Amino acid sequence: MTRHDQTSQQARTIDDIAMALADRGLDLDLLAKRMRAVSPESDATSEIAGPPWRNGDVSALNMNLVPTRYGGCPALQSLVAQATLMACLGEADASLALALPGPGLAMPPVVALASTQQQARFFQRFQSGTPRWGAFAITEPDCGSDATAMRTHARKTGRGWVLNGTKCFITNGARADCVITFATINRQMGRYGVRAFLVDCNTPGFTLSRIERMAGLRATQLAVLSYADCEVTDDALLARGNEKPLDDAFSGAQRSWDYFRPLLSAVMVGACRRVRADLVAWLDAGGTPADRHQGVANVEASLLDIDRQIAAAWLLCHCTAWKTDRGIATSMDSSMTKAFASRVAARITRAALDLAGIDGIIACPSLEQAYRDARAFDIMEGTGELQRLMIARAAQRSTSRPWDIAAPPGSYPTTPDSSPDNTNAHQSGQETSHDA
Repeated sequence: MTRHDQTSQQARTIDDIAMALADRGLDLDLLAKRMRAVSPESDATSEIAGPPWRNGDVSALNMNLVPTRYGGCPALQSLVAQATLMACLGEADASLALALPGPGLAMPPVVALASTQQQARFFQRFQSGTPRWGAFAITEPDCGSDATAMRTHARKTGRGWVLNGTKCFITNGARADCVITFATINRQMGRYGVRAFLVDCNTPGFTLSRIERMAGLRATQLAVLSYADCEVTDDALLARGNEKPLDDAFSGAQRSWDYFRPLLSAVMVGACRRVRADLVAWLDAGGTPADRHQGVANVEASLLDIDRQIAAAWLLCHCTAWKTDRGIATSMDSSMTKAFASRVAARITRAALDLAGIDGIIACPSLEQAYRDARAFDIMEGTGELQRLMIARAAQRSTSRPWDIAAPPGSYPTTPDSSPDNTNAHQSGQETSHDA
């Protein structure tokens, strides 16, 4: 069976996804309703209130993003399906959508860099009825826009590796069971000195330093993690065993960003859909625009503009996911998707506040929360300014255009079940990301 045939058999609509999850004991509609119900408390406490899942839901949530060969749901192996799911969850609550159990951003580098045995051990820990989280740690306080200049260092010893350094803005870092940690074995080598290590959070020397106080997306608990003579075994180093001299782990980090930027963008689309729905519900219930001079036609024009922006963001997100599922390199596409979706989220939430005014915000607090979440979206997975810089650089290097869909030579597959490789010759090595 060809890769295209496999993709065509996977879930494409939210109803397909809901049915597949129901077969695994998870009621998606009920989960979304419970997420909305606990949203205000989660925003106030920066915790996962409730929690929104039932005991029987945990196994299915843990296994989200897990490849099929390790027990993951076959219907959710495509990035298109994952984006569709995340848009649905983002509409329920953006912050909780990013805070649900599962391997999260740790999945792509494990698939890209780890041996079969390491992958099996990593994904096995999520086969549990207890909530499990994975995390991805590459961003550091003093590295600016160059993530390959990281200072977290890994030193080889007779018993394994010793890690020293600090990571920041790590989503779910406070609740993760394990963290894929990127460190350098030689700073002079730049990206080619970067390696990835699987660090259990109970390892001596690993410390949760603090949880950042966020304006929005508070339940994601962006954390600062410290490594002080944190000793791990040899098999903690993610390696397939057939690496070439110039192979590096940074490509695995890039794969995470390329994979998750469309998913984060899908969460933004879902959040915008909820803003639109809440705004309309408030107007239908008798709410009046803050500007008393706005008539029905003006309000309808504003809502139509919101619809256009949401549709454009979703189409861009869907296109990037579709290309990724077909093994087409999408670094520029994913940056375009994230930069555009975050700008759309900022515009729509601000437009909703301007239309509703103080009376609407008091009557519908979710509008104010959505505005704060939109501000946080811009810095996650790389700031909007950085995304636009990356797009410009990629466009200068590329001989094709973003709308060309034929897979170029050397393009790499990035879906969870794809075979890993390191043929990312298009990468610049200059990247930063809040590890959401």
